Amino acid sequence: MSATKILWGQITLVFTIVLVAVWASTQWTAWRLGYQSQLGPPWFELAHVPIYFPPTFFWWWYAFDAYAPSIFVEGACIAASGGFISIGVAIGMSVWRAREAKNVATYGSARWAT
Repeated sequence: MSATKILWGQITLVFTIVLVAVWASTQWTAWRLGYQSQLGPPWFELAHVPIYFPPTFFWWWYAFDAYAPSIFVEGACIAASGGFISIGVAIGMSVWRAREAKNVATYGSARWAT
């Protein structure tokens, strides 16, 4: 395997984990704040539950941290956990890929110039 190969599966999985964690922190914070109208309009509703755009958490944190700091710390822990989990997944997948490369049995099996 060449060192320049782009690992789209690994990149996609890591970004998906981060996105899910940020979105979870947004929804958790909205739930803890009681879906107040000051949070703004939801992105859409699913089964009568307002679903907010994922990075909205960071805008709320900037605007409303003085009113409910402990709630935003909880949301920040949820968002940060996604970063830590994605780092662990990326390292784990890299180690797994490196172990696969060690077990290659094709060395010397090619017939050159035949």
